This record gives sequence, structure tokens and C-alpha cells, in this order.
Amino acid sequence: MMNYEQAMAFLESTKKYGSQLGLTSIVNLMHELNDVQESIPVVHIAGTNGKGSVGAMLSAVLTECGYKTARFNTPDVFSYEEEFLMDGRPISKTELAEVFTVVAAACERLVQNGMPHPTRFEVETAAAFVWFAGSGCDIALVEVGMGGETDATNLISRPLVSVLTSISMDHMNYLGDTLAEIAAVKSGIIKQDCPVVSMSQEPEVAEVIEKKCRQMHAPLFWSTSVVIENVKCEGGALSFTWRPESGPVPVQPGLRELCQIENAACAIRVLELLAPQYPRISVLSIKCGLEKVRWPGRFEKICSSPDVYLDGAHNEDAVRKLRATLDQNFPGKKILFIMGVLADKEYDKMIQIMFRPGDRVFTVTPPNPRALRAEALAELLCTQNIRAISCENPKDAVSYALYEAGTEDIILVFGSLYYLKEIRKAFEEKLSEQRDGIYQPAAEK
Repeated sequence: MMNYEQAMAFLESTKKYGSQLGLTSIVNLMHELNDVQESIPVVHIAGTNGKGSVGAMLSAVLTECGYKTARFNTPDVFSYEEEFLMDGRPISKTELAEVFTVVAAACERLVQNGMPHPTRFEVETAAAFVWFAGSGCDIALVEVGMGGETDATNLISRPLVSVLTSISMDHMNYLGDTLAEIAAVKSGIIKQDCPVVSMSQEPEVAEVIEKKCRQMHAPLFWSTSVVIENVKCEGGALSFTWRPESGPVPVQPGLRELCQIENAACAIRVLELLAPQYPRISVLSIKCGLEKVRWPGRFEKICSSPDVYLDGAHNEDAVRKLRATLDQNFPGKKILFIMGVLADKEYDKMIQIMFRPGDRVFTVTPPNPRALRAEALAELLCTQNIRAISCENPKDAVSYALYEAGTEDIILVFGSLYYLKEIRKAFEEKLSEQRDGIYQPAAEK
């Protein structure tokens, strides 16, 4: 039996097997694990943006109803254990070591039989299914890692519902160069005769989804059938009125970004389909669950005076929605930005959408091999009349931002999920120093 440190060392060792799209390896691995995934009622979630938020909403509501609700989502942001959740709580280190011990043994048997060692994500996916099956969960929410059709999670054969959140341009090196190509890969999670819920999509995406559903005889339900009105988004708060058949229901969701309206509609439509099998789902439980949901790093306010928000927007569509949220919430407010991105993202388009001439930006290099260097990002911003300086590390970026921000200003951190953990820690340390009276702001570069 491995301990936690040994389990994490095993996981780290799987990086050398790279990543691969395809189901052969995960199918072989799950056969070694007695195909435990077949016993788990699953909602399968794919899309470019909104997967995590929709999953968090569904988890909060189903937990509110008293159902034991499992969830698998990647990547982690603040701790590795948050990839594996039960009723919104991360897996314990002891449980993690137990399931990785089981999966590691299965991997070893595959290798002994002349088969390739599974990749890191395949190992994680298998670990999630082993944990879920052993826990006796009532339902599991499984988020696609990347794409859909060839993603390791797509060995799910009979999902309760297949969910497609907003589909846009991302991971083009793997998924395709057009929206239609990307949509074709993501709609690969649609299974024969299994219901599908999709958010509103671009016309070429909707066409692909509709065609796939016809081919698979899969009933298609659009989240636009959920009536939401009276949307208000100001001062960092969000509210709306949901109108089911029973009458208007005011909701103040725990997730506050403007795009969460679409995500909430999607989650509600999924819950309506699940209700016959999960009869404790009600209008009241949906309202309460949506208001209790928390999802770190998604327009998350971490401190006040100045108000600081973290958001993992890392592609064109997500940044456009984040910019709309800023414009709605903080008209006329001074906003300072901290930005770090990966080099394989369309960061030039993100810059065009987010910034205005004269904006102040502090750039950092995310801790990822694919990261764009802070210096290169700052140079690009400066060529577009944006006042940017590169910072050696997140702590420096936080120091500069706090030095320049007034108590009524806003600091927004965005661009990549991979550096939000370091940023949060840096803000906590700096604000603690301020409270203790020992913080000295950094000098201007």
C-alpha cells in the first residue's frame, strides 16, 4: 500500500508517457479494474468554456438534495486533491493513496502483458472511477479533459446525460482549425439514445451537434428553453429571475460572472432531465444549490480595498465574457491587471478584447513548460500602448499592483489557471504584512 507521497511520486512518473488521444489504453486499464465505471451513473460534460462551472452547479444542487455526488475535473488550481470531489469536498490524502495503489498495480499488470503504460490523464481518470465506485455514490459528474471523442473519459458508454457547454476556438493543435472541426470532436461524447443538453452555440457548432444527435438517435435539449430574466450584474454581484412553470424564482448565484447565466441555464436543463430518476430535485433545491455553489478561480473575489478578483479565463471566448462582466460590474472604475498566459493560446486576441490604451498590466510567467515568458508578453502589450511591466514572479506582480491600486480600485488576475495558486498565496502574504505594519510597497520599475 502506497502512502500519499509515494502515490504522488507514481503520478509524477507517468508524465514520461506523454499524452495521447484515443481509448485503447484506458479501455485496457479499466478492464484490469473490472470495468467499475459501468456501475456508476454518470453525467458527462464537454465544451470549451463553462465545464467546471456547470459541474460545480450540478454538484451543489445534487448535494443540496441529499444525493452523494462525485465529481472529476481537471486541471487542479489550488490543490491536487480538488480534481476528485465528493459532495464538493476534495478526496483525502489517505483515500488518494489507496486508489492510486490499486491503479498502479493495474498499470503494472498491463506492462507485464506487453501493453503500453497508461498516460497520466488515463491514470487519473481510472483513479476517479475506482474511487467513485468504491464510495457508492448516487451520481458522478465527469468532465472531459480535452476534446471529447478521443478523451479518456469517453469510455463512458451510457451517460445519464451528455452535456455540451460553450464551444469555441481552443487547443487547435489537437482538435482542429475550425469551429466545426472542434465541435465534431467534442460532440463525440454523444451516445446512442442518450439525452444531450447543449448551451446556445454558434450556427456551425449547432449544426454539427444536431447532425450527431440525429445519427445517434440522441434526444437534444437546448438550455435556451430555460427562461431567465431580470439579469443584474453590478458591484461584483449577480442576480436573475428564473421562471419555471411554478412561477418566478429570484436567484443570487454563488458564481458571479455574467457568463454564469448561460451556465446556470444549462445546469437547470440538465437537472430537469435528471429529476425523474432523482426525485428530490425541486425548484427550491435548485435555487439553494445555485446560491451556495463555489468554484475557486472563477471571478473569485479574494480580498477588498482594493477588491481583487481571480479568473481563469484563458482563451478568446472566455476573455470576451470576462470583459463583459467587468464592463457591467465596474463602469468607470480603475482596473489594474495581472496577466500570465501559455504560449500556445491566442493571447494576441485576448489582449485586443481585454485591454484599453493606457491600461496598467503586470505580466508573469505561469509555472508551465508551455508558458509565454512575462517579458515577451509585456513587450507585446507595450507595442499596443498598454502600460505593461514584466515581473520576475507572482509575488512581485502582487507588490506592484497593490502599490499602484487605490482602495476603490479593482485588481483583476487572469490568463491561465496555472499561476492562480501562487498569486493567491502572494496576496495573502502581502495583505498579512500590511496588517502587521511591516509591508513596504515595491519601488516603481
